[in-house]
Amino acid sequence: MKLLRKAKVNGLRRLQSTTGEELRRRRMLLPSVLDRAFKGEL
Repeated sequence: MKLLRKAKVNGLRRLQSTTGEELRRRRMLLPSVLDRAFKGEL
């Protein structure tokens, strides 16, 4: 039982880490996308 709970917690931690990395990447792209949009390039 404890092993199953520990495996679930570890899986959630990995998912959270991956999700955080993806959000950081998207946040880095936002200024570029907005700049292009205001220049009429999109």
